[in-house]
Amino acid sequence: MTALSRNDFLNYMRAFNAHDFETQYNFYADDVTLHIPDPKTGMLRGKDGIRGHYMPLFDVCDEYVVPMVVMNDAHKIFFIMESYFVYKTAREGVFGYPVEAGDIIKIRVWAYYEVENGKMQRIVCNLFQSWFLGKVDIRELIRESESRAEPDLRIFNY
Repeated sequence: MTALSRNDFLNYMRAFNAHDFETQYNFYADDVTLHIPDPKTGMLRGKDGIRGHYMPLFDVCDEYVVPMVVMNDAHKIFFIMESYFVYKTAREGVFGYPVEAGDIIKIRVWAYYEVENGKMQRIVCNLFQSWFLGKVDIRELIRESESRAEPDLRIFNY
């Protein structure tokens, strides 16, 4: 069985942040499952289920995932991230926060990945905290998060 290295995982995160869907979805098994802690989302099944969640989300906001902790062994990855959602329109944001264009919501999440044959098979996420931040400088927020991460995890380097 093939494993995913730490560098492979960071390439996956770079693809996610760049909305490079072809590269991102290549990391998933065809029948991947992703459990998201938002009760409105729940379990996503298959690459199409994940795509069906994120494509509409990215139409209304940009998400920036900042890796904080990545621990992996042969076939398991534990990941702590801070994510920032920057909204393009007024609406209900993640976890029920009402937002206007330009508002930012921050979440801190852990995720556990099971890898089989070099592909992500099962992903479980769990929310630690969420914050409504309003209109603030996204580059400053990412810079502050990355200042607390290990240097090799700093994929933005603002």
